[in-house]
Amino acid sequence: MLKPLRTEKSLRQAALGRYTFAADLLVNKTDIKRSVEKLFGVQVVKVQTAVMPGKSYRTGRKAGYATRSDWKKATVTVKSGQKIDLFEAAA
Repeated sequence: MLKPLRTEKSLRQAALGRYTFAADLLVNKTDIKRSVEKLFGVQVVKVQTAVMPGKSYRTGRKAGYATRSDWKKATVTVKSGQKIDLFEAAA
């Protein structure tokens, strides 16, 4: 499962050919590369991943705390001259 992350930083990096996605914790770099190439029809040069820790938040009146799930951030670099239109439309 890939979900595009459209933040200010990721939109700046999209101009340089680097696109950021939120991925499932169980997928590896090869799976991410294959799915991006299949979905968007681009050639992936490099994949970088980072496991992002889930944030804690307050619940209820008794000051209870819970934690969101960890997630994986994947930054994909595509071949120069290629682009993913999903990120270009927002810029």
